[in-house]
Amino acid sequence: MHRIGWCAMAMMVAVGARAEAPQLFGFARAGLTSSGAPRSWIDGGLGRHLASAEASSTDVEAQFALLWEPDLDWRVFAQALARGDSAGQGQHAGLVEAYGERTYFLRNDHRLRVRVGQFFLPSSREAVDPLWQSRYTLGLSALNSWVAEEVRPIGIDLSWRNAVDAAHEWEWAATVFGGNDSSGALLAWRGFAQHDRLSVLGEVLALPALPTLADGAEFGGQRNDGSRPFGPDLDGRPGYALRTRFGDPRRFRLLASGFDNRGDRALHRGEYAWRTRFALIGGEWSPDEHWSLAGEWMRGDSGMGFAPGPRVDIDFDAAYVLASYASDDLWRYSARVESFTIRDRDGVAENNDDRGHAVSVSLLRNVGANWRLGMEWLHGNSRHAAAALLGSTEDTGGDFWRFEARRMF
Repeated sequence: MHRIGWCAMAMMVAVGARAEAPQLFGFARAGLTSSGAPRSWIDGGLGRHLASAEASSTDVEAQFALLWEPDLDWRVFAQALARGDSAGQGQHAGLVEAYGERTYFLRNDHRLRVRVGQFFLPSSREAVDPLWQSRYTLGLSALNSWVAEEVRPIGIDLSWRNAVDAAHEWEWAATVFGGNDSSGALLAWRGFAQHDRLSVLGEVLALPALPTLADGAEFGGQRNDGSRPFGPDLDGRPGYALRTRFGDPRRFRLLASGFDNRGDRALHRGEYAWRTRFALIGGEWSPDEHWSLAGEWMRGDSGMGFAPGPRVDIDFDAAYVLASYASDDLWRYSARVESFTIRDRDGVAENNDDRGHAVSVSLLRNVGANWRLGMEWLHGNSRHAAAALLGSTEDTGGDFWRFEARRMF
């Protein structure tokens, strides 16, 4: 199934060669972050943020997208990034998305779209700007931070869209995918995080140094360097996702989706195929050109291993609501409240209960046509039950500040 991504890139070359005006766009940014949280998850800790109380963090990142639309029917897209930060952890460059799609325009304003490759499922009500960026804040909610880390299928997506009237439309879609078998590992071992970092294809993300992950322990067969969310399929069992959406794209949308990666819970070459399932509902409403309201709620479960032997089983849920006001073409003010919970259900190994809530306030300012400055404050109150096993406090939240300058091109 992971070969689908390479097929999509081959399609991009073949179809894109016919395009008269391929587009290259993206952004570059530099940021300064301060956090009161313990050691960051990206460095093998349990802190929610990419920075920690030990030191402020500086980072730079550039994201690039190549888009070819040779005609109304065809569209091919690839997104990549390069980044660096003071912590120096994680993969510094890689592929985020790559897909080709064909749209069939049918009678009575019906449209069928076929997409092949690796892509985000279009469920987020935050990351609605190009390159899966938030329109409203610098950082994502815990819900969408996890999606950015571990949920990005490699497969085939079919969507059917039809207009109800001049302003409203329905969309029904189904996805069959592979290459996402490790989804759930970060939630179970680390808990939810809060950031805007996009994992790339083949990247290995650090797991906390829990006793059960040590060599010779219950899960010592897990690779020592962490978990790889996106890569070759582990168990040969395709997963699926379903979704539906209704609304007026200019004013409001309601959506519901379901995801099941159908992992077989077994160990394959140092990686577990987690069985991860969730349902998600969300919506957004823009009563006028200034105000936007959005929210999502997710509930699911994940696990690996088999009873009565060593195993992991968790339930999880997360939700957020945000409000945003754009005063004109220059200023945007946004506020978000959120909560998240993970319940450890297996009763073996360490207790990985995880819970928290947070409130954040963001201020964005456009400078000219291509520059944007931003400032964000987040206050989080959260606890992770297994933190004491790492010699850390159970309080894994804390105040968070971020300042950023971004140049679009």
